[in-house]
Amino acid sequence: MSQDNPDAIRLSKRMAELGLCSRTQADVLIAEGRVQVDGQIVDVLGSRVLPHQDIKIVDSDLLSSALAPSDKVTLIWHKPVGVAVWPGEEYTQFFVPENRAADDRSGIVWLKKHRSRLTTPFGLDAEASGLVLLTQDARLAAKLAQINDYEQEYLVWLDQVAADSQIEAMNAVKMFDEQPIKGWKTSRQSEQQLRMVIRANAEGVVPDLCDVAKLTVKAFKRNRIGRLPLGALEAGQWRYLLPMEKI
Repeated sequence: MSQDNPDAIRLSKRMAELGLCSRTQADVLIAEGRVQVDGQIVDVLGSRVLPHQDIKIVDSDLLSSALAPSDKVTLIWHKPVGVAVWPGEEYTQFFVPENRAADDRSGIVWLKKHRSRLTTPFGLDAEASGLVLLTQDARLAAKLAQINDYEQEYLVWLDQVAADSQIEAMNAVKMFDEQPIKGWKTSRQSEQQLRMVIRANAEGVVPDLCDVAKLTVKAFKRNRIGRLPLGALEAGQWRYLLPMEKI
């Protein structure tokens, strides 16, 4: 770079002069490592260049998203075991570019503001892994707050073989936390694995329902919320919700 040359100007200003984008938009692209100067990535804000230097935007197919970033994003996250997702808990440190799924097809350029003011309608216990949905969209959050309108599907691993009578006992439960349970069904996946579908969300709901039948949970994972599956996300990875995806 040409920081000490008196003829050098700020990279963002030069990009605006060339008509590549505005200075504000240039700062976003630079911070995301999407700007090359003479073939080298430049990701330091305030960098300076000379007029003759070649400037290119990397991943130009994502440029439109960078120029008009979404103000309200929704994230899909494969929460790992050991992190609780309930009101008052801190977990936004996971939403960094390093943890973003490589096959995220949204085209959205990551911004730090995308991990603030996130609402999580469907909490998940620290002992569990699986799908977590987080949104900045107040309308979507209000819609999803109607928990009983959305099925949640879990896979549950037990430390013992579940008898038919125990599964029947679980399916006979009609109330949890003094609230009626809707759309509730447990079925066997294997001798020590259950599939649970439930329209309720409360801390400890899965192990507590298993405890009714004297079954001890070894691990559990949420695979689906409404029509939205966890998909191929690995533990700890996240991506942006696509416009065509329905919950």
